[in-house]
Amino acid sequence: MTIFLGTGAAEPRTLVKRLMASSASNLQDLELIQLVSLGEAITVENLQSHKYRLKTFFSGWVAEEAIAEGRVDLIPSRVVKIPRLIKSGRIHFDVAFIQVTPPNETGYCSLGIAVDIARQVMEQAKLVIAEINPLIPFTFGDTLVGLDEFDLLVRSEDEPIYFARLAGQRGFSPSGD
Repeated sequence: MTIFLGTGAAEPRTLVKRLMASSASNLQDLELIQLVSLGEAITVENLQSHKYRLKTFFSGWVAEEAIAEGRVDLIPSRVVKIPRLIKSGRIHFDVAFIQVTPPNETGYCSLGIAVDIARQVMEQAKLVIAEINPLIPFTFGDTLVGLDEFDLLVRSEDEPIYFARLAGQRGFSPSGD
């Protein structure tokens, strides 16, 4: 089974943490795909269990080291070509974990900060799970999705990954610190 995980600050942390912590015997040989893995929920230790195989388009986090060691697969592609790879079916998804805002008064959620390939993945995946998080900013444009576009809904109050802006310093803090 191939599972898309929202990326970066749009990572559905509650769903990913629960998936990583699960000891269910039917969760074996899962292929996890993220544009880039930046969160702390997927660790090198998780990936050594042989339950999960992470594929990413960019080396970030500790993925660079894990890619070199053969524990994470790198899908080489230019950003502009990724939506076409999905639409063509060359990269397919069985399940999508997407983080969204709570619905507004008309019943629409916002993809919030997931304005990357989330919509294309949702259109292709057989099962789409929304992690509704009130801490996600409501964004406008082509980001609105109806609750009826999701098969399952999960409530979350995990803080999104926060990238601190410090003058003259680089880095991010998955825990918001």
